[in-house]
Amino acid sequence: CAALQQGGPLLDDCLSGTLSCGDTVIGHTRGGTRRYDSDYYKRNFCTPDTSNHDGGDERIYRLDMPAGDRRAFVTLDSPCADLDVSAMLWNDDTCPLPAHSLPRCEMWPKDGTKRETLELVSQKATSWWIVVEGKDAEEGAFALSVQCKDGLH
Repeated sequence: CAALQQGGPLLDDCLSGTLSCGDTVIGHTRGGTRRYDSDYYKRNFCTPDTSNHDGGDERIYRLDMPAGDRRAFVTLDSPCADLDVSAMLWNDDTCPLPAHSLPRCEMWPKDGTKRETLELVSQKATSWWIVVEGKDAEEGAFALSVQCKDGLH
């Protein structure tokens, strides 16, 4: 866990990179942005959980899905810190602002360093903004993987 202490630069004011089906990104939350918090996740119905996501940096990646019936499985492994993953449907070229309302948001936080997986379903060309962020201001290294399947079944 001590080998990776920084996640690298941002591409713009919030984005750390882009993802495609089959990709795995190794990163660290430190050096990211501080755009979203607990109130934002609750207001957009991302999670019913009352986890504290008010401190620490977060990393944001954009996953573009082509048109057609598709499923993406986004998996977060974070053995060094209590991190969570969320996915926000947002078809714009820039990250959603905290004042925006999202059409869809997925998040299911688990306690500790347990693996988290989100299943994202789309039928038209969509963009998902994937956020990795710690509970209670935790920072840490992570692996974020995306696997895709055609069809909805």
